[in-house]
Amino acid sequence: MTRTIDAELRERLEMAGCYPKRVTPGGGEIWFSPHLNRDFTVERRIADAAAANAALRRAGMEEAF
Repeated sequence: MTRTIDAELRERLEMAGCYPKRVTPGGGEIWFSPHLNRDFTVERRIADAAAANAALRRAGMEEAF
């Protein structure tokens, strides 16, 4: 079974020290970034590389997809 961009994104975030804090009413997630010392949002389903890179930028990380 191939890994999805969604799973790879969440793994990269966790490896960088980010962690999920809560689920939003719309189904997305609020994560904390130690790089920026603030919260950021991750959509519920990441379908493509552009959305994954946008989430990495919000976390203060370099684009990787």
